[in-house]
Amino acid sequence: EMLACEFRLPRRADLMSIESSDLQADSQRPGVIVLNALLRNRAPFAQEYPDLELTLTDQGERAVIRRVLRPAEYLQEKRAAIPLGMGGGGEESVRIYFETGGILATGYQLFLFYPCPALPSSPYWQLSYPSRC
Repeated sequence: EMLACEFRLPRRADLMSIESSDLQADSQRPGVIVLNALLRNRAPFAQEYPDLELTLTDQGERAVIRRVLRPAEYLQEKRAAIPLGMGGGGEESVRIYFETGGILATGYQLFLFYPCPALPSSPYWQLSYPSRC
């Protein structure tokens, strides 16, 4: 009988960083903003690409809207590279366009994280579990 094993690349968020990020209004299209970010894998080994959490904030730094971006969303033209992960010491430039839908925000926060793995289907796993690991 085959075991249902899944082999994954390492997921060390402490060795991944957002080196820089910028969020600007698109000068060509009203109601569109552009997120530019530079991700860096500081580990000497390849790692899975992390998820990114973008939060738009108001003048009081309160969240107005939050969105989680999976690697398939922010690596649109480079999707074939996702299974290979980000190489040790590697960098990845990210550029994503968003329609604001009229949301008024004055700031933003950007975080990277790895989502928790799916829990086994068992009554012992019915406890609440954090959304980030």
